Amino acid sequence: MSKTPHDKLFKKIFGQPQRAAGQLRVVLDRSLSTSIDWDTLKVEAGSYVDAVLADRYSDLLFSALAGPERVLLYVVFEHQSTPEPRMALRLLDYMVQIWRRFAQEKEHVGQPLPLIVPVVLSHVPGGWTPATRFADLFAPGAVSLGSDAVPDFRYAVDDLAKLSDAALRSREVDDAVKLALWLLRDARDGEVFLREALSWARMLEAVSSNPATRSLAITLLTYLVYVLEEENLRRFRVIIHEQAPATEALTMTAAESLIMRGKAQGKVEGLAAGKAEGKADDILLVLGTRGLAVPEEVRARVLACSDLDTLSTWLERAVTVASIDAVFADE
Repeated sequence: MSKTPHDKLFKKIFGQPQRAAGQLRVVLDRSLSTSIDWDTLKVEAGSYVDAVLADRYSDLLFSALAGPERVLLYVVFEHQSTPEPRMALRLLDYMVQIWRRFAQEKEHVGQPLPLIVPVVLSHVPGGWTPATRFADLFAPGAVSLGSDAVPDFRYAVDDLAKLSDAALRSREVDDAVKLALWLLRDARDGEVFLREALSWARMLEAVSSNPATRSLAITLLTYLVYVLEEENLRRFRVIIHEQAPATEALTMTAAESLIMRGKAQGKVEGLAAGKAEGKADDILLVLGTRGLAVPEEVRARVLACSDLDTLSTWLERAVTVASIDAVFADE
């Protein structure tokens, strides 16, 4: 189950083989990338990340053919704010789990183990610093003493923090992938995100306006509703008001979708639990997302209310009313 907004965006965008293929072509070694028949790429079931780490990591496993060989591409997305120093060790653990599962399946009895190619997608601020080769986790003297006893592999890293806008725009991937990588890289820093939002508005509008990618646009904008502060979300709507009207409309659709589904589990858990504080926050978020200025006295009134039925009524109205006064129409 998805635990974070980063996880949800990652799996929605890259859980589709045609989009994952474009991203993986960019990240993998060229000789390997050209050997893979990307039309055979498919998602394999299962996650290998421990449940207690689900707020820090997400993963997807793919399989594809490279000539007669079956290759497994294992992508781990690290969405914590600091990198895992021993990521190579963590990846080895996941790879062993995958091999063990393969070996236990009846149809694979007696077959050679498949090649697993590990990939890390990182949006750690400041860039990726840990060793990308497993042998580098050992002291050099230890490797010299028993190099044959040291398992070794190297993993690829897509380091979003070191990816410029120009490099991202030039990638041979579709626009939804470019936008997802941009949001994963910048959206947690509201000022950085807003500084670049206008330059991405045309691409975001194209994805929002295309019926074939509209649902992906809602996913992208839902991520923004999760991660942006309320004031930054309002400023974003101002930026796109003229440049990207379809995007502006879908931003509200994304906010409505979150409200109707119970919203972010960690951010507004109160809605699902029936807590007044959570519902009050939801009301103010929806009003702000829709561009309705909320006077301080109204904000105070909403936050002070502890009656769940009243708050539920206000929340339903907040999604559709034309004015703040209409939220409290019959009182």
